Amino acid sequence: LLLRSLETLKLRMTQQSKNARKIAEYLISHPLVEKVYYPGFFSETNNPDQYEIYQRQCDGCGAMLSFDIKGGEKAAFTFLNHLKLMKLAVSLGGTESLAEHPYTMTHADVPDAEKESLGLTESMVRLSIGVENYKDLIWDIEQSLEMVAAKHKEMTLLS
Repeated sequence: LLLRSLETLKLRMTQQSKNARKIAEYLISHPLVEKVYYPGFFSETNNPDQYEIYQRQCDGCGAMLSFDIKGGEKAAFTFLNHLKLMKLAVSLGGTESLAEHPYTMTHADVPDAEKESLGLTESMVRLSIGVENYKDLIWDIEQSLEMVAAKHKEMTLLS
């Protein structure tokens, strides 16, 4: 199985990387997204240390990205709970797109101060992008962000 899987690794990673770029470009301009963490956005001016490492070590941007959503942890969970195509899972890197909340999932046992020093926030969502059609993935992200916006509007009206 491993040898058969290796035969298509390059094709899968190429597709996943293309999809991740499209999704990162969508997210960076969304009004509910505070910040996008994606190697393709490193530059000599905005992140010179990371850009230098990226240039030295990487051939592409990969299929992983994270973003901070406006509204903190509640908004992050609302987003994750309304995804329809992406699965909530900590096992990242497969052919299907997965989403997780690093602060409470993969890094749940890490002290808060250490999480902060690592740059993890309660509003961070991490995505592992798969081989699906990127338009379907963007649709899923968009409809889930619309649910976050609706919840925010509902909370504002109740206050």
